[in-house]
Amino acid sequence: MAKAPVKKPAVKKATAKPAVAKTQPVKEALTKSALVNLIAEENGVTRDVARGVLATIENVMTGSIHPRVMGEFTLPGLLKISLRKVPARKAGTMIRNPSTGEMVPGAAKPASVRVKIRALSKLKAATV
Repeated sequence: MAKAPVKKPAVKKATAKPAVAKTQPVKEALTKSALVNLIAEENGVTRDVARGVLATIENVMTGSIHPRVMGEFTLPGLLKISLRKVPARKAGTMIRNPSTGEMVPGAAKPASVRVKIRALSKLKAATV
């Protein structure tokens, strides 16, 4: 007589959500070292690890917005950085004078790339 295989009781995995601390207003502008200290203190890591995290974010950001690559970087929920290509302008092209509204001939300008930063939902909600 063969025994039936014994089934192990199903173990439910606890879906622990990270505790989201309430955002506290910062009274002063943070320097880079103050930001490193804050990251280290809030997450219980050393200053060297926090400095490394900040450097990694900086490298990924600058690498992502490089004009030859993707040209776009998103910090989820906070902001989106993208590049905008501005075409060249020939001399004599009529442009609007912002103070008077009058159309005047403009100077020649070479093509350029501008950085555009857009606020996303969490950043917009923080201002309310």
